[in-house]
Amino acid sequence: MLAMKGLGMPKPGKLASVINCLLILTLLASCSSKTSAENIDKDTLCVSSWVATANLVGDAWMRGAVPNKYAEQTLKRATEELQKEKEKIDEIKLSKEVSEHDKSVLVAEVFQLANKTEEMSRAVGQKNRSAVRQKLGELAAEKRSLNKLRKIAGQTDE
Repeated sequence: MLAMKGLGMPKPGKLASVINCLLILTLLASCSSKTSAENIDKDTLCVSSWVATANLVGDAWMRGAVPNKYAEQTLKRATEELQKEKEKIDEIKLSKEVSEHDKSVLVAEVFQLANKTEEMSRAVGQKNRSAVRQKLGELAAEKRSLNKLRKIAGQTDE
C-alpha cells in the first residue's frame, strides 16, 4: 500500500471505478459512431419485429387462440413501440449515405404501420373480425412497402 501512495496510484476501489468509467466512455463512444444508415437499419428491424408481433397476435385472435384483452393490449403496445421507433428514426442525424427524402418516406411508412396496429387494437376491442381481417391485409401491404424501402436504401439483401 505504501508503494501505491508513493507513486500517486489510486486505491484499489478507486482504480476499479476509474476503469469502469473508462469502459463506459469507450462503450458510449463506440455506440455513437454508428452511421445514420446503421441506425435506420437497426430501427427498421425493430419496426419489422413489432409489425410481425401485431400480425401474429391479430391472426391468433382471428382463430380464437388468444383472448380479446391480450390481443388488444398487445396491439396497443405494438402501436406505442412503433410510434417510439418513428420518433427515433425522425431524430437520426443524416449523413451522406441517407437522404432526407428516404428518411421522411420511412418515417411516413412507420406512421402508417402504427396507425394500422392502433386500428386493429380498436377492432379487437369491438370484436370486429372483418375489420381485423382487413387491417391484417393492410398491415401486410405496409410491411412489404417497408421491406422495399430497406432494399432501396441498400440496408438489406433479403
